[in-house]
Amino acid sequence: MNILVIRPGAIGDALLTFPTLHALRAKYAAKRITFVSNASVLPLAQSWKLADEVSDFEQTQWSELFSTTGIRNSALRELLATTDIAICWLSDPDKLVESNVRQAGVKKIIVAAGRPPGDSFAHVAEYLASTVKIPAKQVRAWHPTLLTTPKTGKTIAIHPGSGGERKNWPIASFAEVIKTLWQEGYAVLLLAGPAEEQKLAYLQSHLAPPPGLYRTLVNAPLLEIAQQLQQCRGYLGNDSGITHLAAMLGVPTVAVFGPGSRVSNWEPLGKHVTIIQQPDLNYHTTCVVTSIMRADFRM
Repeated sequence: MNILVIRPGAIGDALLTFPTLHALRAKYAAKRITFVSNASVLPLAQSWKLADEVSDFEQTQWSELFSTTGIRNSALRELLATTDIAICWLSDPDKLVESNVRQAGVKKIIVAAGRPPGDSFAHVAEYLASTVKIPAKQVRAWHPTLLTTPKTGKTIAIHPGSGGERKNWPIASFAEVIKTLWQEGYAVLLLAGPAEEQKLAYLQSHLAPPPGLYRTLVNAPLLEIAQQLQQCRGYLGNDSGITHLAAMLGVPTVAVFGPGSRVSNWEPLGKHVTIIQQPDLNYHTTCVVTSIMRADFRM
């Protein structure tokens, strides 16, 4: 059984497909799973043995899924000709994708929106699983096979960014938490993505790191981030893809959610997750956040 899964979206969107990818292999005894998604997550999907072949959805060939003249790319047609099931989690109001994939020879096709309806409180991962008849309990139970016992060292990972500024706890608040951690002898691993230069600049200008208690990981591949996170005692971040990654890895995670994030839809999946949410991000005081971190990370 050869399965093609197409899931465009941000890092968090792609990561939340992982439990269903794992369940699909077991359900269909899949010989080959091809995963088409955000380029950043693809090495993780292969490393965790969730996909055998991967492809960046931004590659030109995938635009032919939406073509009104059908799929002409020979490599794509060859892939579809050997595909038994195609699962497309994307918007297809005119059914172009479904029609093109069917004409290319795929007999079983599932096309569904990548997220639950706006009025739904279903978790995104559980919703995706439901579109392919996978029980929700399998989604909640899954974790990467490389999961390790949470570390008891003295490094705390912090990611002060996310895909949307409105979801971010003020950078000044992160700075205060970092200062408190240093005062208590904890090291900080600061994670930053490609669009977070201003946050880094702010922290570098407002902090004076003690020797040996501060490291940065900037624009690093997710595999490297995952390896580093597994060595940390805990993780603090916003509603972001990296927060989902930390939670999946079993790292004790404290996630600060803004008022625009629906926790029921986007709660990070993991055994050690605490979510803090208030009507206004400025309501999250550093004292409350550090107190929760002390309890959750057993500091």
